[in-house]
Amino acid sequence: MDHLETRLALRELIERYASYADRRRDADIAELFTEDGTLVIERGGEQPTSTMRGRAEIEAAMKPLDRYRVTQHVVANQLLDFSGDTVRGETYCTASHVYDDANGPRVLVMHIRYADTFAHESGKWRFRQRRLLVDWTEDRPSRL
Repeated sequence: MDHLETRLALRELIERYASYADRRRDADIAELFTEDGTLVIERGGEQPTSTMRGRAEIEAAMKPLDRYRVTQHVVANQLLDFSGDTVRGETYCTASHVYDDANGPRVLVMHIRYADTFAHESGKWRFRQRRLLVDWTEDRPSRL
């Protein structure tokens, strides 16, 4: 396994996930996972808030993003660990979600870490498991 080539491919996979989320391309997000892939969401506790298994559940899990006027997921630090044919990674993300309330637009900013396990299938890298860990959030007025 060429580590540099793999790093670039995994970076692209992660950036596609962010872009597809912002463009509401739910079916395309699901295709970034293995057939039996899992998406686990954790919000500050030790127990998962929710776990989705398989592409259909993962696609459906993206629907709550529709309530926001606009979102922007900015991917930052990325660490990858190679162990034989297994690659695991941690990626930081700042995700902004603009919505309206009675006083005007607001932005919910989520500070996220993704803990990923990747699989190489049919010449493509995919998520076998993606754990979305919300470290903290901010909610404030927006000037959109």
